[in-house]
Amino acid sequence: MDIKTLRYFLQICEDGSFSKASKNLYISQQGLSKSISNLEKEIGVPLFNRTSNGNQLTEYGEYLKNKASTIVYQFDILTEGIEEIKQKNKKFLNIGVPFGVINALSLDLINEFNKVYPDIILNIKEYTDSKCEEAVLNGDVDLGFAIAYFDKEKFDYQVVKYEKIYAIINKKHPLANREYIDFSDLKDEKIIINGTQSKIHHNFIIKCLENGFNPNIIIQTDEMILVTDFSKRNEGIGISINFSHTPTCKINYVPFRDDSFTWDIYMVTKKDAIINSTMKKFMDFINENTSIHSDDSNLLDENKLV
Repeated sequence: MDIKTLRYFLQICEDGSFSKASKNLYISQQGLSKSISNLEKEIGVPLFNRTSNGNQLTEYGEYLKNKASTIVYQFDILTEGIEEIKQKNKKFLNIGVPFGVINALSLDLINEFNKVYPDIILNIKEYTDSKCEEAVLNGDVDLGFAIAYFDKEKFDYQVVKYEKIYAIINKKHPLANREYIDFSDLKDEKIIINGTQSKIHHNFIIKCLENGFNPNIIIQTDEMILVTDFSKRNEGIGISINFSHTPTCKINYVPFRDDSFTWDIYMVTKKDAIINSTMKKFMDFINENTSIHSDDSNLLDENKLV
């Protein structure tokens, strides 16, 4: 005997028939009949008299109905109380993430954190690069990620991942099979890139100006994956990170010869912010599950923990 079967039994009592109860319970009439038959076998008495006029409760059925109503009610009170305690014990962590960072770090990393710390609810908000930094500084999020370069005087930070930036070129384009590409190669090309509030856009413009030209940007978007999609359609040459497409894809990722042109991801908090235990668990998890170990950090300070 279990709570589910008692609920089935009480629903039949309420509806007066197996067929109506099965519809309200969203199970087959055959399955419902089998559950009640198994219950009758378990307790060793009939609960219903099956007659041509329908199903009527036996003396045993009437007794079970009275007792089952109390049992199910008390069980619901019990489970509601436990759920309230669970919700009270949950911790919420607001995290700011620039567009593209979740894909770069991998959704699996976030899912694994949820498995390890089921009582911590991650509220992830996506922003443009500059808006994400503002969200951290304004306290709209507890911690965030930032793309180099940012004002390190305003943040405590630790590098999480170094990403190369590539020219994303349709295989039909003459530059698609280059081993490396120089910025000067892009002087007369149509460029697809993230919007003006992204660090890729800003750093790309600087590199182009250093090479003596202003790039012909024809498409700007906050969605990094759209840069790749437009490149597949040969609308122009995309500037973005590698989303690991298969060799049969319509594009090639050609690295820049200038290896200083990168998309570096940092985990950041506001300078001298108090790092609570929930934040520390997330920070430690990210540090332990990413391969970067760098001296370029000043994020975790035991004196700031509460």
